[in-house]
Amino acid sequence: CSSGTSAGERKLMPTIEDELDRRQMLYSLLMPVMNLFVPGLDKGKGLYFLFIKSETKTPGGLPARPVLTSYYKSDHFKYRPFDAYQVYTSPTAAILCTDSFQSMYSQMLCGLLVRTEVLRVGAVFASGLLRA
Repeated sequence: CSSGTSAGERKLMPTIEDELDRRQMLYSLLMPVMNLFVPGLDKGKGLYFLFIKSETKTPGGLPARPVLTSYYKSDHFKYRPFDAYQVYTSPTAAILCTDSFQSMYSQMLCGLLVRTEVLRVGAVFASGLLRA
């Protein structure tokens, strides 16, 4: 489902495993292109505030969750190959923590621990960065 940030309520969007392959390919193209204009994005670590959201079930019993939550919970994310553009300060367990306050605390703590290596700070949505 959508994150609900545009209209205030989530909308269902059917998706299949192949969709994660396409999204992963898109993400892998994004950073090298940005690096052409902002050199050095492949250096250091990124303190990105990444979170999962709650999920529900459809009347038919299928999981309904935001697209990013599906991606973070997938093997595509958990077992992703090394990518110099996606070296995060946070371990996957901190990102997958269902308690957003504990997740935020853990991600901040991990970022502070390796603060001399952090060259990028961000979040998928501006609201996540503002909360941090």
